[in-house]
Amino acid sequence: MTRKLLLVALAVTLVVVAAASARVLHGRSATVPAAVEKKTPTATELASFSDRKIFFGHQSVGMNIIDGLQATYSPSGRPTLTVVESRTAPARTGGYLAHAPMGVNGDPIGKFADFTTVMNGSMGKAVDVAMLKLCYVDVTAQTDVDALFKKYSAMMAQLEAAHPDVTFIYTTVPLTTDRGWKQKVKSWLGRDDQMGPADNAARERYNQLVRKQYSQTGRFFDIAAVESTMDSAPAERKRDGVPYYVLNNRLAADPGHLNGVGSRAAAAEFVSVVAAQ
Repeated sequence: MTRKLLLVALAVTLVVVAAASARVLHGRSATVPAAVEKKTPTATELASFSDRKIFFGHQSVGMNIIDGLQATYSPSGRPTLTVVESRTAPARTGGYLAHAPMGVNGDPIGKFADFTTVMNGSMGKAVDVAMLKLCYVDVTAQTDVDALFKKYSAMMAQLEAAHPDVTFIYTTVPLTTDRGWKQKVKSWLGRDDQMGPADNAARERYNQLVRKQYSQTGRFFDIAAVESTMDSAPAERKRDGVPYYVLNNRLAADPGHLNGVGSRAAAAEFVSVVAAQ
């Protein structure tokens, strides 16, 4: 048997052992995201959200959230939600959700710069609430997590100082699904494709830094916690003995994006966080 085949056999054995010993953690702690129950926003929360002037910088998972918002508002009749794609302040007197894609995927620093540019333009003088959400491809196994978080926290501090009338919402980075035994074998052989265990482990390290710094502010949208739970505590995986979490298959349209249920769950949490401000 060749060395490569031996490595594959060993990897498969380790995957089977890991799967057999998987555990589910319950409750909240410094290292475990809180369970996020599936919920429907109240009429008061929906009205509060739609009355605000909001800017949301994002990429494709952000569009999933916007789809979830529109699906949530449509059956409710009133209030209604006005959604405008724009990088400049909409010429409106009432509330709205303005949104735009930020930078390019895989370049989180570029997204920080783009969000700063938008907020330092007319948008920063017009909105009540603003949020930038990174994408799962912005944090991978190759990311210097500590350096990226320092850049994020510095950007947010600068924007808050420059725009004291804007409420900035902090957010974790989204996750990808557990890709199954083939992806686990790839990870053991060092061939992750930015959607494997090592990548979700890096996202967890980044998200823990965000949680530690911002979870007690009341201005915190933990999309990773929403994605990893479904009416229960998040399922734990481990890499090198360290816990990490994955996008729940019941909420996923594909390995990185949200289906209708996941979109509405994320939208409900977004509404709840903004309405509480």
